[in-house]
Amino acid sequence: MFGAKSGCQCSAHDVVGAHVDLLYLTDGSAPAVIDAFSKLGGQLSVGRPAVAISIDHYVPSPSALVTKRHQQIREFVTRTGCVLTEEGDGVCHQVLGEYGLVRAGDLVVGADSHTVTYGSIGAFATGIGTTDAAVAMASGRLWFRVPESIRLNLKGRLSSGVSEKDLALYLNAHFGTTQAVYRSVEVYTEDPEIDLSPVCNTSVEWGAKFCLDMRYCPLSSDPEVSYAEVSDVYVTSIEPLVALPHTCDSVVKVRDAGRVPVHMVVIGTCSGGRLKDLEQAAQVLENRRVNNNTRLLVVPASRRIFLECMQRGILQTLAASGAVVSPPGCGPCCGTSAGIPADGENVISTANRNLRGRMGNPKANIYLASPSTAAASAVAGQLADARDLE
Repeated sequence: MFGAKSGCQCSAHDVVGAHVDLLYLTDGSAPAVIDAFSKLGGQLSVGRPAVAISIDHYVPSPSALVTKRHQQIREFVTRTGCVLTEEGDGVCHQVLGEYGLVRAGDLVVGADSHTVTYGSIGAFATGIGTTDAAVAMASGRLWFRVPESIRLNLKGRLSSGVSEKDLALYLNAHFGTTQAVYRSVEVYTEDPEIDLSPVCNTSVEWGAKFCLDMRYCPLSSDPEVSYAEVSDVYVTSIEPLVALPHTCDSVVKVRDAGRVPVHMVVIGTCSGGRLKDLEQAAQVLENRRVNNNTRLLVVPASRRIFLECMQRGILQTLAASGAVVSPPGCGPCCGTSAGIPADGENVISTANRNLRGRMGNPKANIYLASPSTAAASAVAGQLADARDLE
């Protein structure tokens, strides 16, 4: 891929300048990138990449200062012709794919670490910093060190009651936080129906530069290719899992985690707010009520998903159970929107990070789990395996 994007032959560890197909920013990163871009001259090049900005982290705007930043973004979009996804359209890692702005084989960079999510549709997608984003916007190109590759073979199919989020949590423990640093992870699966979005989304927690669902990637499998590592994972044996505070790779079976009282549950964001995720949660919550000692917040990943859930009656089921449904966006995942937990509270979240302070309060405890586990825990008022609900 880097050979095609750079116009030269290259191998792992080479440094190349590559053409960027899409650059995207969020309302959390755009103001700083716009300022850096202005210092570079503020002119978009003729061969520039497509540029998109999503207002998704602060939805709705919580302060006059944030509203001013949103205004700055809108003015920049009007001036330059960039694509804008507005408040309520959804999380950048979901909605830009829905808009058709990300395609298999594209080199995509985003000023957000979870840009790797788009590897699930075969794009070479990775997160970058403010200065790199400004340079890519101004020149249409960016430098990369060509990464080594890991081949990940997923054997078998997920068992009933186990979701792709459980697989992602399993891989958090499998790779840890350093094993895939600046490597490209090529994922091969025997299950044609599995959605690898949660896996690609969380791959940055392993340190991966890219994570690619090879069913959609235009690169063909080469039996002669040399991998830095080949890893086989037998997914059939995976059970519902939970990541314990305050690291993503401290993962245990839900049934082995003990009696953990749950004060708050979040189902949504870019790693747990897809249609399939909300459908799984609704299946658990149908004809059940959220525990009196627990709050449930649901955040669809996009407006399209929100509307589809309305049409299918999924939102009605969730709301009837006692859930509060928030506008599509990042929600409380990174502590920028409503839904910040209190001191000492335990939160079960379908988000991708549980670092101390991630949700806006360093004195809260965040557990990561699948939508089914999160929904079951909301009903039980404690950490619970959905398979154990009566």
